[in-house]
Amino acid sequence: MLNIIVLIVLRLFSVDFPITNLNSDERFPCAAYANSQYYVFWTDYRNYPQYALYGARISPTGTVIDLNGKFLFQDSCFTPAVAYDGSNFLVVWRDGC
Repeated sequence: MLNIIVLIVLRLFSVDFPITNLNSDERFPCAAYANSQYYVFWTDYRNYPQYALYGARISPTGTVIDLNGKFLFQDSCFTPAVAYDGSNFLVVWRDGC
């Protein structure tokens, strides 16, 4: 599922580059732009046996600031969504099935 995350960035920069180079069943990406950076959130399975939420910042030039993402939360996270109100981010997800 890594390709889905890469395709989001591909549309923004017209360049193919990885946000994570792990093969840990990445799923459900979402993205927002704020503070002159892109923020991408997704869930993956690197912390088996539960999916966890990760996020990464990407510069306007396409440089991945947080390669492989920063761990944010773990407890069977699915389908994250992100919103930004000009000051704060809100990331929500479905918990469990």
